[in-house]
Amino acid sequence: MKKLFALFLSGTLVLSALSGCSSSSSSTSTPTPATTTPTSVDTSAPVPAGEPVYGGTLRIAINRSINAKALDPIFADGTACDQVVNQYGETLVQLSPDGSEYLPCIATDWTISDDGMTYTFTIRDDVHFQVGEYQDGRLLTAEDVAYSLNRAHEKAWWNYIPYFEYAEAIDEHTVACHLEYANALFLYDLTSPSGVMIPQEEVDGWGEEEFGSHPIGTGPFKVVEHVPDQYTKLEKNPNYWGVEPYLDGLTYYIIVDEAQNMNALSTGEIDVSVNIAGDYIKQVKDNSNLVLAQGPQNRIAFCGYNMSDPILSDKRVRDAISMAVDRNQIVSAVYANGDGIACSLPIPVTCWLYDESLESLAPAYDPEGAKKLLEEAGYPNGFDIVLSVGQSDAYVRAATIIQAMLSQIGVNVEIQSITPTEMTDRLLNNTVQLFMRDGGQGGSTDPASFVGNFLDSSKLHTNYNAWCYEDPETDELVRKAAASTNQEERIEMYQELLKEAMDTDIGLFYATLNTSWGMQNNVHGYVLETGAVMRVCGLEGTGINIWLS
Repeated sequence: MKKLFALFLSGTLVLSALSGCSSSSSSTSTPTPATTTPTSVDTSAPVPAGEPVYGGTLRIAINRSINAKALDPIFADGTACDQVVNQYGETLVQLSPDGSEYLPCIATDWTISDDGMTYTFTIRDDVHFQVGEYQDGRLLTAEDVAYSLNRAHEKAWWNYIPYFEYAEAIDEHTVACHLEYANALFLYDLTSPSGVMIPQEEVDGWGEEEFGSHPIGTGPFKVVEHVPDQYTKLEKNPNYWGVEPYLDGLTYYIIVDEAQNMNALSTGEIDVSVNIAGDYIKQVKDNSNLVLAQGPQNRIAFCGYNMSDPILSDKRVRDAISMAVDRNQIVSAVYANGDGIACSLPIPVTCWLYDESLESLAPAYDPEGAKKLLEEAGYPNGFDIVLSVGQSDAYVRAATIIQAMLSQIGVNVEIQSITPTEMTDRLLNNTVQLFMRDGGQGGSTDPASFVGNFLDSSKLHTNYNAWCYEDPETDELVRKAAASTNQEERIEMYQELLKEAMDTDIGLFYATLNTSWGMQNNVHGYVLETGAVMRVCGLEGTGINIWLS
């Protein structure tokens, strides 16, 4: 196993025993993180003793829509899509549940060149694709790996691995990935759903527009039916190379309304909701038939400022907005049930760079000072502005609080609640002004996944850099920080980047998010990972293999 550059020793919840996991890959030293966040678990409905049993279909509710194309890895645009892609597809490597290690998956081992710009992977010789319309479940080869990664780099909507150059098959079971420059996060970036392995025959056969409705991968479950924005059904893959799933299948239901989501869980219509939030968390705790699991998600919530907008291009305006909003009030009102932790920085409290003293970089709450800044900027009577938000209750509640506070300094905020697809379109087309998002990369606790991405101009108009920050000198620092293998140097460089983000005032950061899953008490064998995805059947040694009693 390869150790992550920064080890995050979180209290990951494991409700089934974890066994050891071995690999031929060598380990590298890992620095101690600056902070950890404990996992909170409701134990009012303990897991009964008993052996796992085979069979059954797990019913999972997610609260974000999945359109017709979004199950194609290059179009996956958020956590809802990731939930499904991670069940039917697999990447070269995976993160361990606690985010501390890279586990071999499609790759059995790998080597890194001295200059850090070439990664060479040995590919398993027993991995078959699921049976599809245009191939019969053939063996995966290095050519498939090269095809999948090159396609993702060239066509993924969010500029997948911008420093990636190309992948090439050296022989049937060896693939080399070439980078434009060294980056310590390359292995982490490979764990993204955009990096799953797919067969070219299926993409060519269905076409780019249709493959997402008929996706084929190598994972433990196969998509058998996808009705956009309604449900997706998967069945056990009978030819899976890894651990055999206990479940016969799983179905994801799109239930955007949080009250309906909670009602479906309470009445037993669904087995799991991966989107429990707000007051519904308490309802799960109070229900003896349900179990709540919470833990750090390594994502941050913020209101971003599009600095290319004529109004928001003025730093005084951005500072005024930041000074007019009481972040603590947002957190206490929106995350009162443990689904968020106060944090005013573009890194989560779980990040190894985080230190409480850095919170002083954020502007203090000062409505009167904000009014003076607006007057200096030429807006003595304020202005009108649009705030684009997602459809979750947490987004809308936070947006409403921000709206009320900004009204006190004369800023009239129009809240527009939109679907994930609409949000993606606005980001890509640069038509947002203020926008509510949560940011980060799943299980990563490296600042490169946060402030490093946020200031990277190669990621303009994506989830990472929708504030349109561009500066060549900062780009160079982003690259140097990501490529360095000296931890002290990395800390110094990322502190500089953190200060640049706060001085520029790219957005109002207010919380580190926690994952909150609600489930029936007959659901067993799950592990609460540091990412937001609930993996149903994991690699050997992870302890992940959900079953129903």
